[in-house]
Amino acid sequence: MLHVVIMAGGSGTRFWPASRKKRPKQFLQLASDRPLLRLTYERLTPMVPPERIWVVTASSTVELTREILPEMPAENVLGEPVGRDTAACVGFAAEVLRSCDPDAVCLVLPADHVIKDEDEFRRAMSAGVRQVEERGGLLTFGLKPTGPETGFGYLQVGDVNRTIDDYHIHSLSRFVEKPDVATAQDYLDQGDFLWNSGMFAWKAEDLLAEIDRQLPLLAQGLRRIGNAQGTGDQAKVLAEVYPHLPRISVDFGIMEGAALRWTVPVSFRWSDVGSWPALREVLPSDNAGNISRGRTVILDANRNVIVSEGPVISLIGVEDLVVVATPDAVMVVPVDQAQKVKAVVEELENRGWDDVL
Repeated sequence: MLHVVIMAGGSGTRFWPASRKKRPKQFLQLASDRPLLRLTYERLTPMVPPERIWVVTASSTVELTREILPEMPAENVLGEPVGRDTAACVGFAAEVLRSCDPDAVCLVLPADHVIKDEDEFRRAMSAGVRQVEERGGLLTFGLKPTGPETGFGYLQVGDVNRTIDDYHIHSLSRFVEKPDVATAQDYLDQGDFLWNSGMFAWKAEDLLAEIDRQLPLLAQGLRRIGNAQGTGDQAKVLAEVYPHLPRISVDFGIMEGAALRWTVPVSFRWSDVGSWPALREVLPSDNAGNISRGRTVILDANRNVIVSEGPVISLIGVEDLVVVATPDAVMVVPVDQAQKVKAVVEELENRGWDDVL
């Protein structure tokens, strides 16, 4: 039986000052008038009913998640006491699912992606789910690259195992770190590399078996959490165990060493909306290439990203800037340096300015 797990625990520091600890990126209305988490949920409801959609998020955003997704059972929102990266996140969800459905098949997706071709997205997801249902293993979805992108990890595909609904299911040869431009171009020229989308499918029991084999300390902690489900002590055990789980990503900790792994090349229009300039991929621009949200005045300015959550922002005669204003903070940065926003958040933490974090 298919269950969907939405990973919604990220901090979204690249989207400060709009993204805050109590309202990180996945809860922002970046691509439309609905939060990214809501868009992800609505993309999936044609595939599964609300009672089989689960969200893993920070304990501090459990109530906000329930407000945004009132159709879901409240107990389907799983709160992490602290963030321990994605291996712990997916393992936590798998333990909970196995306790209520030993045969659970999981489609695991980030909360903050924007996908335009939703019918094709669902067809691709269904093909991947069918593969793990019938042949086991762990599967990741790889995006066909459109250029030598250095901001993504890459997957090298192996032989075709079978074809499901026109989607070729490949063995997965290896994962590759984010490359430099020359290496990324080489991958593009070779033609057997995909962007790592961060979307997965597996049986809960298969994932937990791999965690047991590769990450025994994580497995030990997760079993304690799983055994506590339904006993009345689950909150106490979770608070005791979770902060001590190993911090490692699902890619490095589990997928790279998995005994049986697959990938499905997909080509639907997609964006992980990784930083403020990525709004250019999901929002329309004016004739001068400016993207704007909120109350803005733009005069003789080109290729800027402007977002206001209240104050009027006026730009005159400037180019290639990101300007974001909230009621209590303003940020201005050149587009090509927008990745440095994380450093601002670190400096605010160092200064103890928690009121704007």
